[in-house]
Amino acid sequence: MTRSFWVFLGLIFLAGSGPVLSQGPIPGGPPAKRYPWDQRPLKCFHPSAPPVPQCRSNDWPSYRETKERVSRLLIEEDFALVQKAEQDLGYSQKRFATGQYYFEAWYDALETQLSNPNPRFYQLVDAWGKAEGKDGYAVIAEALLRYGEAWRARGGGVAGTVSPEAWSIYGRKLKEANQVLESAPAQVKRLGAWYALKLRIAYQLEGEKASRARLLAAGTDLWPDYVPLYGIAMYMSQPRWGGTYKDVDAIARTAYEKSKLRWGASLYSMSYRLIFTITCDCTIADTVVDWNLMKQGFRDIEMQGGGDAEIWSAYANFACQMRDRQEARRLVELADKASTDRGAGPPDPCREFAFKAT
Repeated sequence: MTRSFWVFLGLIFLAGSGPVLSQGPIPGGPPAKRYPWDQRPLKCFHPSAPPVPQCRSNDWPSYRETKERVSRLLIEEDFALVQKAEQDLGYSQKRFATGQYYFEAWYDALETQLSNPNPRFYQLVDAWGKAEGKDGYAVIAEALLRYGEAWRARGGGVAGTVSPEAWSIYGRKLKEANQVLESAPAQVKRLGAWYALKLRIAYQLEGEKASRARLLAAGTDLWPDYVPLYGIAMYMSQPRWGGTYKDVDAIARTAYEKSKLRWGASLYSMSYRLIFTITCDCTIADTVVDWNLMKQGFRDIEMQGGGDAEIWSAYANFACQMRDRQEARRLVELADKASTDRGAGPPDPCREFAFKAT
């Protein structure tokens, strides 16, 4: 297993109705402060400023740009603005136009940065904890530091390359991260981000094996459209980790059952995309995927307007692996239609299969 997979899990586009948190943004936050990218003229901040278009705020235009902006705040160690972004994003029920919750981009940035610990981040998280205690994302940030320490010791190589001492640190730090999460108050334990980190740790600690199914069920009851929760369980249920492709498909079907009234078969397709787009020593054709249900998911995504060039290209590769030329051609054409910049590139085997004369 590689940390790149865990970082990738934030990249989804669908969502549905999430839970109402027992506690919203933490009261008494920092005073208002402008984000560094906010270039609106000063007149826009005057109490009597008219609601003209040039004075409208657009701090979080898309998932990708939001993640980049939060990462910038973390790297620049602007604690006041990190807290401001926490209030804007971390507890929000809002969605991007492509469907993700705002909190997903926020947590994705935290995970990417804080799971690669450095002295500056320790100082940032220390200040965060002093300001909030455990009543917010500070406790998740602390757990991410411990999680990052575990993986720094283990390294990204195969198990045989890890020394006994590294394994010892890895196990110890995972347990510390788990304990930090357990110490969180009830309202934090209802956050989707809390479940994402707790579930991934549970799949890496043998002693937490019995809690995995319970965590997945509870987390997806609260956040039935938060695809990374299914993706974590599916990834760790592959044969390479002791599971079976039947186990993998059962989790994808759970995603489908919990979301079909809102999104049809979309989440069935999306949950599979998470584990096969980045890293796998197999193809979709090696699994027991229901290809007809998968294709229905493609159509539901298209109907909902959620696809983009990257998504359609990924699904076209699925169709090529399944040797379904008609579906591959349809998906490649969707990718081309959604692409804003199709420059010259190397030959694409999937494209050649899709458009091969029969």
